[in-house]
Amino acid sequence: MLVIVAAFAGPAGAVSLDPGESSTVFGTTNPFAGATLLATISAPFASFDFSGVVTQNVYSGGSLPGVSFRYAIVTDSLGTAAIERVTMSFFAGLQTNLDYVLGSGTSDSPLTVSRQANGNSVGFTWATNEGIAPDKVAPFLYILTNAAGYGAGGVMSFMNGGVASVDVYNPVGVPEPMSLLLVGSGMAAVAIFWRRGVRARRKDVAVSTDSTVVHS
Repeated sequence: MLVIVAAFAGPAGAVSLDPGESSTVFGTTNPFAGATLLATISAPFASFDFSGVVTQNVYSGGSLPGVSFRYAIVTDSLGTAAIERVTMSFFAGLQTNLDYVLGSGTSDSPLTVSRQANGNSVGFTWATNEGIAPDKVAPFLYILTNAAGYGAGGVMSFMNGGVASVDVYNPVGVPEPMSLLLVGSGMAAVAIFWRRGVRARRKDVAVSTDSTVVHS
């Protein structure tokens, strides 16, 4: 039986989070170079002390492990406080790599990333007295996943003293173990038939050689 194992890796420095984990982030290069843009959605958000617009891009291909997401957050000048935490759902059952793109944005960069114990929600948190202040552009935040697709039904939330939430895309589906088994079995079957064909050709050659022997 042929076993296929797919490695999950993000760009150098990106943080892989299992359920219940958290980590400091330091930023990475852009992981979406060479990837294909699948979808874009923009949505305004507002709380009593902050407001702005978020744009979510959905990518696949390139060096990405699966369908992955990038978030561009722009606050307006109407707010009075900085956004201190951003969360995204739903990622239960999936692998996730989180970080931000170095050199992007005009606001403070997030300090840590975390994931709920049930794996459903992931988030970015800024240091005390830092955040996405009014009239700023946040660094591009990203989440790499091993999802096979995407769909409607995701939720993104912005927090400090208040909370604002918007609808976004979320990852859908991962390759099933049975699918990998079928692929492996098919490849094994091809190998078996190939070996049988080689043996048959060798036998034919041997018979042909024997028939051409001349006895004196």
